[in-house]
Amino acid sequence: MSPADLVQLAGPISSENGPGLFLRIIVIASFVGVGLLVWAIARASRDGDKREAAREQARAEAAEQN
Repeated sequence: MSPADLVQLAGPISSENGPGLFLRIIVIASFVGVGLLVWAIARASRDGDKREAAREQARAEAAEQN
């Protein structure tokens, strides 16, 4: 789709001239998406650290038994 087609499709969203409400919706959705992505990466990292610590503890206990 060309930019002109996108502007024409977005026209009914806003009664003002210019991008207005459409651009605000896109920016807000982008921020929400980035926030969710950061949250998911942080959670995966935290869970990965917990798993790694549990593995190290299990290795240490296995080494003590041998």
